[in-house]
Formats: sequence, structure tokens, C-alpha cells
Amino acid sequence: MRDRDRLLAAFSKDTGITLKPEQIAMIEAYTGLLLDYNQRVNLTAITDREEIWRKHVLDSLLLFLALEIPPTAKVIDIGTGAGIPGLILKIYRPDLEMALLESQNKKVAFLKKAVATLGLQGIECLWGRAEDIGRQKNYRESFDLAVSRGLAGMNTLAEYCLPFVRVGGFMIAYKGPGGEGELNAAARAIEILGGGTKKVWRGSLTGGQEVRQLIIIQKEHPTPPVYPRRPGLPAKRPLQ
Repeated sequence: MRDRDRLLAAFSKDTGITLKPEQIAMIEAYTGLLLDYNQRVNLTAITDREEIWRKHVLDSLLLFLALEIPPTAKVIDIGTGAGIPGLILKIYRPDLEMALLESQNKKVAFLKKAVATLGLQGIECLWGRAEDIGRQKNYRESFDLAVSRGLAGMNTLAEYCLPFVRVGGFMIAYKGPGGEGELNAAARAIEILGGGTKKVWRGSLTGGQEVRQLIIIQKEHPTPPVYPRRPGLPAKRPLQ
């Protein structure tokens, strides 16, 4: 716990982001549940508690340095896996209206258990593929922000995310040092899908040297009705 507290103090000094005691307790409860489920369902390769805090929790919170998120914003985390970053964003900002989208039913079962255990309100766990859910009227172009972390390359990720985002909203992709290069290579695909203004936030993880780039894309035009393409195509044949 002392190592965790030192890490949180360093993160607060670096970023100005400070977790309340009740938020720390909720994340500790989440971590315990994650490690328990991880023995049966592959949720994370990281099993050290301090590294979970550093590489999952604090990394997720960097989003709030990259973009100002208005109160009660509608956010969707695409390919959320174990709920990273969406569940952490929700714990820190309980006012957000959050949707967690995951294609593997076993992981969705974990997410539902975590949400119930933590007593979170205003959060929906969705089982399905982005290519299918992104065509549904209730979800298409209805979110202020779509986020994704480590799911796919930018060409593919833009086709997963931008159909969910309203015009004027944003998508944010968590990337490593190659993020800006991916963004440049995906410029035409992003334009086709309705994306406009692009920005790269650069930083590093507290307690380590890992480079983090957050790719921020504002949506300026509606996504054409033909996108997203049928399941599998965005990954198999990314837009060029």
C-alpha cells in the first residue's frame, strides 16, 4: 500500500489529478475482482497490483489531461476488455454516462459483475462488435466521446470509433510512441469517416519511461452510411 500511495502522490504531483479515498477504495476492490477473475478468464497480463495501478489505472486517467470532458458527457469505450479505460474514467468522473463495449461474452460477464460490486450507476455493459453496434440507431452518432486503448491500428480504429461519435464530438486512441505515425498514415481514412481536426497529446507514465501518445480526432461530418463495414473487414482490409 505504501508503494501505491507513493505512486499516487507522484502522479498527483505530475498531473494535478488526485483520487479521493473512496475512489481509491473502489479501484482496490476492482483490482481484487480483476485478479480473481483473471485466474479463469484472460483479462490482463499484468498481475502485480502496483503495475495495475500504474499501467492500467493511472494511464487511463491521462485522458483528462488531453481533453476537457464536459459534465454528464456520453462516453463509449470500444473494445474495453477488463474495463480499461472506461471503468476507471467512470470511477474518477461518476457524472459521465458510460458505455463499455466488448465482443467477448466472458469479459462482459466480468464487467457486469464489477459494475454491480462497485455500485456504479449510469454505466452500460454492451456485448457485441463495433461494426454491428455502430449501425444501431440507439448508438450511432450519439456519443460525445469514443475511446479505445490498444485495440487496433488507427485506420481500423477510426472505422470502429467514429460511427459512434456525434458531429462535434471526439474520439481518443491511447497509443505508444508510434501513435503519430499511425495517425498520419490513417489521414485519408479518418477524413472518409467524418473526422477532421487532429491533435496528439504526448506524455509518459508516472514511475517509468514509457512514452504515451493520445490521438485526439474531432468529428466534423456525419459518417457515410456504408461504414462501418461488415464485421472483420475493418481489420482485414483497413481503409487507405
